[in-house]
Amino acid sequence: MRYFSGAAFSSSFLLPLFNAAIRSLSKSPLTSAPFAALRLYLLMTRASLHPGRFTLPFLLNCSAAIPSLPLGSELHSRALRSGLLAVLPVSNALVDMYGKCGSLLLARAAFLDIPLKDVVSFNALLGAHARLGADMPSAQRLFDAMPHRNVISWNALIVGYANAGDLSSARAVFDRMPVQNTVSWTVMVVGYCKTGAVVAARELFDRMPEKNLVSSTAMITGYSQCGMPKEAFALFCRLERQRIEPDAATMVGVISASAQLGSVELANWVGSYVDRKKIDRNERVLTALVDMHAKCGNVEKALHAFEEIPFPDAYSYTALINGLASHGHELKALDIFDRMQKEAIKPDPITFVGVLSACSHAGLVDKGLEYWESMFRVYGMDRRADHYACVVDMLGRAGRLKQAYEMIQSMPMGPHPGALGALLAACRTYANIEIAESVAKELFKLEPNNTGNYILLSSIYAERGQWEDAARVRAMIRGRKFNKLPGLSWIDEQQRGRRFQNKGLRSTSFEASHLSVPERQS
Repeated sequence: MRYFSGAAFSSSFLLPLFNAAIRSLSKSPLTSAPFAALRLYLLMTRASLHPGRFTLPFLLNCSAAIPSLPLGSELHSRALRSGLLAVLPVSNALVDMYGKCGSLLLARAAFLDIPLKDVVSFNALLGAHARLGADMPSAQRLFDAMPHRNVISWNALIVGYANAGDLSSARAVFDRMPVQNTVSWTVMVVGYCKTGAVVAARELFDRMPEKNLVSSTAMITGYSQCGMPKEAFALFCRLERQRIEPDAATMVGVISASAQLGSVELANWVGSYVDRKKIDRNERVLTALVDMHAKCGNVEKALHAFEEIPFPDAYSYTALINGLASHGHELKALDIFDRMQKEAIKPDPITFVGVLSACSHAGLVDKGLEYWESMFRVYGMDRRADHYACVVDMLGRAGRLKQAYEMIQSMPMGPHPGALGALLAACRTYANIEIAESVAKELFKLEPNNTGNYILLSSIYAERGQWEDAARVRAMIRGRKFNKLPGLSWIDEQQRGRRFQNKGLRSTSFEASHLSVPERQS
């Protein structure tokens, strides 16, 4: 780029060089490539050079990849001024760009402006419907009106129905396809996983005539997203046995599965695997690593991965904040949140769960209440039941039981078991039997089969020497014939998980190899 900006050559020499460079960058898999191509475009305009009919579609593709609607609109204006809208590849690229920038209305307008449409034109508008999962009746009519269809057309319609959550229509289109390719099968697998129908997804996956890394990644990711980490690892290990090298997308699913399992040893193995296989440490991989290490309590590695992210987003910050807050690093969590605010990155509701939890465990009640107020006042965010539970816990830990109880009574969604349970525990700490009885009464209505609530109230009575009341609550447990689950503990012992009951000598264990974690080094 420095070469282009410093060279003093004629336009007839420079224009082909600019065009070739932009074309090459538009096809590059690097996330920085579209930005580089558009910087070259700005240099061209400063040098009074104009992209032609062959280069403008590539620039539109770059705008779509970012995506940037203002840049795409500016290129649209340039095409109009240059008389290039009559060129079909330019018009088709415009439809595609508007769709990828999230404007179905502008994509449809650009499509209608094309006098002689080809299958690419129709597919571009179908793709806009598909990405947004929007106005599928219109998408179906468009599909039915197509003079010619190809496998891309069929797949776009399936994606649209899947993104709209209409899996029955997606499956109907899939079953009607003249020829189904790997993309078609994979789209259906992803659609089923998104709706939680993992069994149906796996049945379809097993029926696929040809599987590739993309389809396997879709199934691994589906398992992870549906809270089935062991199944995700089993499929990942099958890829290993088949000597199929995973890519960054595969590893995001694997890392997420490891985060759910919570084993420090497994998390370390996955982290070293990413390094050993030289997996692209892009933002998605790094954010997943932050989440995994944070959830497994390895704060140092979580921070290291976070600092590698060039431009952390809300999800990256949230993963780190919640991990720090839940592993005894409350002040560090709040420091990271302050940094997030300085970077003008808007937190989401999950971010505030971590922030409020950090304030609760650190005893920072006033600061926590400030954050609580800012949720609505600064960010216009509706407070959820888990936010109320965090604040009630924070007030309860500080002994402000009456204020905590008043907050529960003010909850717009009604008293919540999480908030009530936190306050009942605080009542035991501060020996407040009056509020405890009121809270327990509401808990018994909301969770009539939760023995923990009865046992906690019985303990509060016993610690005050109210033995008759304690016995009465214990009798309620016996009268309801609850099946109290035995207390369980897990330990890791050289990658063995062992579970102990708090009564007797019985234990169960599993080997790390039960997850089929490969040990071979490459």
